[in-house]
Amino acid sequence: MTRCLYCNKPISRDEHNFQWHPACVKKFFGTTSLPTLALDESRLLHSAATSIEQGHAVPGVQKKLALHLLKTRGKGQLTVIGRPLGYIVKLPVKEYPLLPEYEHLTMQLASLAKISTVEHALYRLEDGTLAYLTKRIDRVGETKIAMEDFCQLGGRLTEDKYRSSCEQLGKIVKRHSRRLLDAVALWHLLLFCFVTGNSDMHLKNFSLYAPDGDEYILTPAYHLLPTNLILPEDREESALTLRGKKNRLKKEDFVCLAQQYGIHSKTVERLIARIVGLQKTFFEAIEQSFLPKEAQKAYKALIAERIGRLS
Repeated sequence: MTRCLYCNKPISRDEHNFQWHPACVKKFFGTTSLPTLALDESRLLHSAATSIEQGHAVPGVQKKLALHLLKTRGKGQLTVIGRPLGYIVKLPVKEYPLLPEYEHLTMQLASLAKISTVEHALYRLEDGTLAYLTKRIDRVGETKIAMEDFCQLGGRLTEDKYRSSCEQLGKIVKRHSRRLLDAVALWHLLLFCFVTGNSDMHLKNFSLYAPDGDEYILTPAYHLLPTNLILPEDREESALTLRGKKNRLKKEDFVCLAQQYGIHSKTVERLIARIVGLQKTFFEAIEQSFLPKEAQKAYKALIAERIGRLS
């Protein structure tokens, strides 16, 4: 069965060539047909290297490129030329070829857990490989939105992005944003990252922004990946320490963290029960994903083991 690269639901034969529902194209791009991206992986990598030199690329280890959506009579073209650069494309990496599929799926799992995420989709390149697309949230058209990651808010250099703790994240939220609402959202996200094997949520993967121009709030989640599957040699379960450790985490650790964040115990138990109760739903989403069967099996095993620690 062929599925839409945006919503992951089945598509008809008429939509098979593009692998997008027309309604999903309209929602994500605002166009009547799927925008073209007339570059294969090798040419995109070359464009990414050139854009880094010109300052147009998005910082990070993974190959990413900011794109402009050029609209003409309802049709669109994604290009590295022009403004505004409202989309980001993340390319497959030879060493880790399933990064786009993993990220798209994990973001979908977060949505199932009622965690706010940036808009995202998969896009099939000319050579048949899949790239990951996301909408930028730090600008509306040409207008930039104030946005700072927790490295900046904590007064740390980028190279120190792993030198902090989950407890410190809560202090940053209390100091700069809507204290309780964002504390709950942050804690819930940390719990989800544990369940999905994300051991790379360092300070630069959390941000606050001011979409209305005044009050800073926690951004929707982004860059969610099961790094424990992608890098099986990584034995750590968290990028930042939790109660002084990065592995062998258990329910008690997250309960204690929630207490430190000032979250009511009933809220904590409700959110833990929600994630535990989503195991079957997560499994169904994984089985319907674009991952190969072996990768699906490994992801389900990881989630089952982590949920077992929370039960």
